[in-house]
Amino acid sequence: MRKPSVNSTATKVRRLILWGGEDRLWSYPDFSKLPTLAVAAALSRLSKLPEPLVVRVRKGIYYVPKKTRFGTTKPDLAQVVEHVMRHRGVELSPTGVAAYNGLGLTTQVSSKIKYRLRRPDTTVRLGTHFSASSVRTYPPYRKMGVAASELIALDALKDLNKIPDATPAETVGRIVKHVSSGRLSFSRLARLAGHESPRVRALVGAIGDRLGKKSRVTANLKKSLNPLTTFNLNLSEALPDGADWHIR
Repeated sequence: MRKPSVNSTATKVRRLILWGGEDRLWSYPDFSKLPTLAVAAALSRLSKLPEPLVVRVRKGIYYVPKKTRFGTTKPDLAQVVEHVMRHRGVELSPTGVAAYNGLGLTTQVSSKIKYRLRRPDTTVRLGTHFSASSVRTYPPYRKMGVAASELIALDALKDLNKIPDATPAETVGRIVKHVSSGRLSFSRLARLAGHESPRVRALVGAIGDRLGKKSRVTANLKKSLNPLTTFNLNLSEALPDGADWHIR
């Protein structure tokens, strides 16, 4: 086999992959300065070597495995989903049980990955472990990743009665602790809450009151609530000032 020249696309692709390191995904857009057809051919050849440099995951996506004493690693499904969506220009934020576990809101572990997306995208098919729900854009933040943890917390407040292995009071208490410790930004939480349901707006406002974080934003949250609506959530211990937000 003729050795590719130092300036060939194949050489440049190989050099970039080696520079990028192990446990990484690559696809054609990652080589935007090189001709796509030549990149595709180079990646295909690298996956068919006696000792493959990359492994084909799906059409147009290749993975550089990491060698361990237990063998070579496989790409994490979340990595693949996020890689595909990023190259499609679709911003996403994790949600669901797996995300709640990551934020310490439940001890349950889920193999199913769920995301909230800026816009609908139903063309990704990665098996039964992936699902996505479309959500509206949040005006205060151009990048969903900036407020990923706060978006997870808001989803948890929305799913308060559905989170496994955690009572509503425990979930709210953990969110309060995260805000108090600085793991969650209350200012982001409150701004984003303005685009959520009345119950979530009330819960965020009550969390702010408990932590002494009253502001113009929380005042606007309170004004947005119907004074005749009450939320029966049995959270008097977790949110002592909940009654001010119509939480019973």
